[in-house]
Amino acid sequence: MIKKLLFTLVCACALALCPFRTAAAETAPDYGYARIEQSGVYLYGRAEADSGLFVLPQTYFVKLTGETGDYYSVEYLSSTQSRRSVRGYCLKSQITPVDYIPETPFLVYAVDVTFRTETGTGLPDDFLTEYVLTAAFYGTFSYGSSTYYYVDLEGDFGYVPASACSPLDYPLNTEHTETETPPAEETPQSEGMSALNIVLICVLAVAALGAIYFLFRPSKSAAKDPFSDDAEDPY
Repeated sequence: MIKKLLFTLVCACALALCPFRTAAAETAPDYGYARIEQSGVYLYGRAEADSGLFVLPQTYFVKLTGETGDYYSVEYLSSTQSRRSVRGYCLKSQITPVDYIPETPFLVYAVDVTFRTETGTGLPDDFLTEYVLTAAFYGTFSYGSSTYYYVDLEGDFGYVPASACSPLDYPLNTEHTETETPPAEETPQSEGMSALNIVLICVLAVAALGAIYFLFRPSKSAAKDPFSDDAEDPY
């Protein structure tokens, strides 16, 4: 009987803690975003130093999706209207994870790319020898002594010479200088037990102590027999 009662009390205490433990277990890891604080930060096609695709715009962000060794797996320009996202890797030592969601995480910028035919071709005057297309800009890439832009041009990713494009003139992202510390009341409840759980556990503890007292207190049948030999003579 005593074992059954104690087992019931233990189960009740475990159930009282279930909401807290379930909330903590359901909190999935969220990698969030990381800020590009320095120049020359590459987005790599693989988690290898020789697979650089382009240099990311400084002061903007990448979305973290995981980690592999010394690299974070990231997305750039993801969930951005009129832009295709690029997935790759960044060195952990070169980007800084942040604890907030930036309002403008990515640079949405376009450049004009001018294409020209070679001079002296002898084409008639009504032939177009120069035309301009607008391309979505992603980053820069150096090859030898020349600089190229990594762009999305009419649905194709590729590199175009910087000399054939309009000069870069985009604003820096200053969001990280305007963040605020979240108020204390916004701390997730999963970091500690709720007041309801604490009260319930206290009530169960008191009930357990009461049950133990009633189980182990001396019974009336165990009291001394007034007619035994050890009893004092009332006369």
